[in-house]
Amino acid sequence: MVMKDAMSNYFKVRREYFEKGLDFLFKTSYNQNVESMIYQREVDEDEEILWNPVQKNNHSDIKPLEERFHIKFHSSIDCYFNSYWFAELDGFMDSHYLTLEAVLPNIELDTFERNLKGYKINHDKLDKVPIGIEGNGLVVVIDNISGRIELEDFERGCFKEIASSLEDLISSLRLQR
Repeated sequence: MVMKDAMSNYFKVRREYFEKGLDFLFKTSYNQNVESMIYQREVDEDEEILWNPVQKNNHSDIKPLEERFHIKFHSSIDCYFNSYWFAELDGFMDSHYLTLEAVLPNIELDTFERNLKGYKINHDKLDKVPIGIEGNGLVVVIDNISGRIELEDFERGCFKEIASSLEDLISSLRLQR
């Protein structure tokens, strides 16, 4: 399955839950640095705003990050950051609640770069790249060679494979346990 299809299917299911009354699924904290194309309506009293995923028609270049960090990202990372604009991509996989990087217009690579810097400080090499977080603090990483998705327990120094690809991970996410 290609990335855009996996994301499209995910957002379709998210929309179905939203239409059943789970309006928090398309609400996020307002960020004035985000280009407004994904925002809908006005900011509410809790400083939250509705958002909608938007298929990207421009390319976010990750090559400067590859050069800065002296690595070559797995191709699925480029596909991930160049499929849709969105504020949230999260869900359950088995007993794990996972939140993946948001891709927000105008600041799409900022958080990814910050997380990459922090990850590099704690690791000798960047053969794996953080792409999200698990509910108990484990890091969701992608292997730069194979593209496999793993959960990293930094304190124990171990990894557990949870998906064969980023597309498979997104396709496997469920919005309820």
